[in-house]
Amino acid sequence: MRFSVAQPIAATTERVEEALVDPRFYEALATMPNIGEPEVLECTARDSEVILRVRYAFTGDLAAPARRVLDPAKLTWVVESTVDRSTRTTAFRMLPDHYADRLVCGGSYTLVAGGADATIQQMEGNLRVNYPVVGRLAERGIVLGLKEHVAQEAHVIERWVAGERF
Repeated sequence: MRFSVAQPIAATTERVEEALVDPRFYEALATMPNIGEPEVLECTARDSEVILRVRYAFTGDLAAPARRVLDPAKLTWVVESTVDRSTRTTAFRMLPDHYADRLVCGGSYTLVAGGADATIQQMEGNLRVNYPVVGRLAERGIVLGLKEHVAQEAHVIERWVAGERF
């Protein structure tokens, strides 16, 4: 399933990008619902490129049908990102720690100036859930959750850029 998100963020593109490549920023994401405290596994800067690897864990409630096929304790994944600071474009892929044969997700996003102190995070990607009968339904649910996550993360970025520390 192809997906796209255009998320406004009330901060300059420079400040948004600075937050997204700062390992300390990811501690602030623990304030968001449904994920635990992200764990930064790698943050390596080379020239205008930053490589990030961050582990996430789903801590929300799973519907009963989903619990029949998924163990909530195994809903952890690593997001590998390559940030090109010269173009403000990030390529990412989601690597499940478990169920890797059932889920494939990747894409990219670009930070685009949306006014004097505004940024639009333009994201596009592909998601595939390989599970008979319910795969397409699961894809729709995951994309909805991804869009909610991006919106919540935008609010955390805005607070971080304003100097709030969590």
